[in-house]
Amino acid sequence: MIGATALGVYARYAGSSEPLDFPARFRSYSLILVVAAAAWTFLYFRMTLDGFKGGWRPLAMFSQIIVGVLLLMIALLAFSFLAQHYYSRLVLLYFAILFLLGLVGLRYGARFLVTSRLRNTVDDRCVILGHGQIARELANKIACHPELPFQIVGFLFPGEAETFNGFTTFLDLPSQASVKTLQVLDLLAQQNVHKLIIAMPESHGAEILKLISGCRRASIQVHLIPQWYDLYLSKAELLEIDGLPLLTLQERNPLAIRSTLKRTIDLVVGFSILLLASPILAFAAFVVYSRKGKAFRTELRCGKDGIPFRMYRLNVERHASHPKPYERTLVRWSMTELPQLWNVLKGDMSLVGPRPEAPERVKHYSDWQRQRLKVHAGVTGLAQVHGLRDQHSSEDKAHFDLQYIFNWHPLLDLSLMLQTVWTLLFRGLSQEPAPAQSSNGSGPSTDIVGSEVVDVNRS
Repeated sequence: MIGATALGVYARYAGSSEPLDFPARFRSYSLILVVAAAAWTFLYFRMTLDGFKGGWRPLAMFSQIIVGVLLLMIALLAFSFLAQHYYSRLVLLYFAILFLLGLVGLRYGARFLVTSRLRNTVDDRCVILGHGQIARELANKIACHPELPFQIVGFLFPGEAETFNGFTTFLDLPSQASVKTLQVLDLLAQQNVHKLIIAMPESHGAEILKLISGCRRASIQVHLIPQWYDLYLSKAELLEIDGLPLLTLQERNPLAIRSTLKRTIDLVVGFSILLLASPILAFAAFVVYSRKGKAFRTELRCGKDGIPFRMYRLNVERHASHPKPYERTLVRWSMTELPQLWNVLKGDMSLVGPRPEAPERVKHYSDWQRQRLKVHAGVTGLAQVHGLRDQHSSEDKAHFDLQYIFNWHPLLDLSLMLQTVWTLLFRGLSQEPAPAQSSNGSGPSTDIVGSEVVDVNRS
């Protein structure tokens, strides 16, 4: 902040006809620097602006910082107005730009430090005990967080044969290997493993307990993922009663004021977007109507609490094998989804939230997946900015959707909207991909998405 202010003052007055007198000019901004430091401290912790929240994703980090800096400048302008003190608007503009660039540079510097050879990663070598969904999800999350002190080198899990009293392992070995329980510690020592993460639903077997005991004696750190970790809508707190750990799950019900605030944002921002996009939408609707005789279509979807509603779209076949040029353009820029802003204004949907799915798919939801129906469906959402589409499983999308519901705040919505804008621009300006078929044969989805564009064939 001090550097951005100093450079802003110098850039404003160095080439002007007014005398520079840099020390005096800089001192005149000392009070607003104090206010900026207090405001940014609040925003930093409220928005978790360390750059690694949710995994290292440059577009997400950049979007969050933009939202934070915009809110900071609003606070500074409000302070200068209430204090009736004149501050050069050009200095404040220079400050905002330089401060934003400095924040981005610091985060890239932090990422360089945690991923470079300067960091000692020998003590971070880690093996995951488990090979199911929990273990795979854990490995994926760790891979997205280079700042964490874990370097996954393989998996270890009990042998499937009933007569085999030992473990099967995927480590830095040529192929899958089977080892006896007593040989596991020697194998971990050979692989220079210092940490073991237990990611199994049932971890109380005799062989597993024996392995844990041996790891502790060998000074290998043991970490444990508790059962029922996937209750995302419950806040977990660890209590200790005379050495006995107690995991408490507190249900987090959204407050009425949060729902009112989210609805207000949907109305204000949704109406503004619809107003700005109305010329584009009107032109696109005219083009579709002139060729098909019908501009819009509706599709049945399930919204909040599973209540069905009609979701609007332009009357364009999204999965056509040989789409016409105008159809490819509308799908590529996601203009087919613009009519859903009317669903937002009606209250059927929200700007940000879990993408709505058809009743045929919802009726097969598990109880865990049904938790994503606790809020209104969204035009875009956290799962979409991670590259998930219609062809991905509801299970995969539920992980991100429930994280969004659990961590919701208004600034998160603004950040996800901005990430969606970046992705639409990158996707629209990039080379058009070849048509691909999804796993269920319905073709690729054209939902509005965020920071990652995933190759559906590779996925």
